[in-house]
Amino acid sequence: MTTLFVFQANSQEIMAETGLSFTSFEFENSQGESLDNLQATTNNYISLGYRHDVLKDILHIIGGLGINSYGATGSDDTVNNYFAWETTYLGIYLGLDVKVYKTNKLSFYLRGTTSSEFMLQGTQTLNNQVFDLKGIEEFDVANFFFRGGLLIQYDVSETFSIFTKYTYGKSTGTGLDEELKYKAHDVGFGLVINLSKKETENNNKNPK
Repeated sequence: MTTLFVFQANSQEIMAETGLSFTSFEFENSQGESLDNLQATTNNYISLGYRHDVLKDILHIIGGLGINSYGATGSDDTVNNYFAWETTYLGIYLGLDVKVYKTNKLSFYLRGTTSSEFMLQGTQTLNNQVFDLKGIEEFDVANFFFRGGLLIQYDVSETFSIFTKYTYGKSTGTGLDEELKYKAHDVGFGLVINLSKKETENNNKNPK
């Protein structure tokens, strides 16, 4: 029983992260025509999650909450229009971290996640007019996002680590007549707190 407790204790980590998201849209109208001249924008994201070791410190389940912002800008030269979008979504994510290499205090992980995201707020700017996107079907529906990439973690101590991460992601689309998809390159930095190590240290200081 003691061995099992130590295995479980060594696997509980809290992860906090923030970073930049370089995002763009793919849009098709009901006739299957794409909207050209869309440019990517830079946005922010934050997330708070939990990581649990399920296979000998190699395979880890991760899950948590994130707030992600997406945007794009564009123009239509034929009618001399300028347009821009800014949207913010609350996401619930679940995925895997796979440790592929470790040297001294440095660990390399492959990460894959899927998330369901719900719009918190959004605006569209058309020339000098700004429109609220709440209630607009193409935007105000659940988006399903898949992301994959690389995470590099440095262990500052047994209880505290820092990491940097890159992922690429794309949404599956809304399934409506007018199809909207998001694409995002995320570059982030974060902290890892090993809760189990803290608990083990406390138990060692206060043995029963």
